[in-house]
Amino acid sequence: MQGDYLDQRLIGRQFTISATDLSVGATFYGILYHLNATQDLRVGDVVEVIHADQHGLTVRVVTAN
Repeated sequence: MQGDYLDQRLIGRQFTISATDLSVGATFYGILYHLNATQDLRVGDVVEVIHADQHGLTVRVVTAN
């Protein structure tokens, strides 16, 4: 499935958390993803995608703000 491929290629991607990411979700390639995290997220945190599935993206903090 093409959707699964798009989700899986996000693994390893790093990005900085914005207020929109926290309240609505993150958008990549025109797709809105719900974020799940291994710890509390704050605006400005740099995170890395470690898992992607039908429930959204799981991220871990690389550099805390």
